[in-house]
Amino acid sequence: MKTYLLLTAVTCIILVFFPLCALTVSRRIPSADTTEKMKAETIAEESSDTVSVFVMSANKTVDMDIFDYIVGAVAAEMPASYEKEALKAQAVACYSYMMWVKENSDNAEYDITSNPATHQGYLTEDEMKEKWGNKYESYKGKIEEAVSAVYGKYMTYNGEVILALFHAISPGKTQNSDEVWESPLPYIKSKSAPGDTLSPDFDSSVTVPCKKIRDVFSLASDIKDSEIIDIFSLSDSCYIKEIPVGEKIETAGDIASKLSLRSPYFTAEYKEGNYIFKVKGYGHGLGMSQYSADYMARQGSTYDEILRHFYSGIEIVQ
Repeated sequence: MKTYLLLTAVTCIILVFFPLCALTVSRRIPSADTTEKMKAETIAEESSDTVSVFVMSANKTVDMDIFDYIVGAVAAEMPASYEKEALKAQAVACYSYMMWVKENSDNAEYDITSNPATHQGYLTEDEMKEKWGNKYESYKGKIEEAVSAVYGKYMTYNGEVILALFHAISPGKTQNSDEVWESPLPYIKSKSAPGDTLSPDFDSSVTVPCKKIRDVFSLASDIKDSEIIDIFSLSDSCYIKEIPVGEKIETAGDIASKLSLRSPYFTAEYKEGNYIFKVKGYGHGLGMSQYSADYMARQGSTYDEILRHFYSGIEIVQ
């Protein structure tokens, strides 16, 4: 009888105690998202490499951890709503760009600036909070996870780190670097940019008074308004290379920059003392199209497939 009671007690203990243990253990198994977050936090804590950044908003040079810098650069350069594989591709591009600038800079005060007009952009914590509002925590976490997944990876061509250029939206395909520079970059070639024409920001229109064009380009007063700009040819990659402005020849990039056009791919029409510029795309059109990177990610492409599509002949190393 005693033996029976003992066995019964042991059985009850097993039935009650072990299921509770199983439940307790199951609560401790991290989800995939939690694992990614833990990995990002670990990399951020263990990273010891630093980069010297001139932060425009603070008007000072800050030495910061490279992991934190890449997070801030991706936050500045690509919408956090984009697919994670696109964000990974952007992280590798930002890391490669930073390395190239550091290797080729002769500035003794800092390695790189946060000014997107000079280098790539960078957002501080406060700027991220202002930009994202109540989505700050989720967006920053998403970017940190993407950066941690590829941290330390960069692109090379013939063993040398590349100048990883990128832009928001192309006019349907990207631009050949030999149409911009006399010494082109062999890995920056015209590529298809699937999805760019679907962007709600693909088209834009800007009306510029003739007087402003005359002032910006210092044109002679005897040139008729209707003859200020003559657009006559498109390049093989859809971009206009050179445009007569009055008696001068200007590059499309200079015109876009000086007249605040979103892209160097445009047409111009004279109408009643103004030129109406119809612009396609957003950015210089060189290297990776970010909108197409997101489009490709949504179609199932991985970050390395995206990078190999936009940068010719590159290797991704760590």
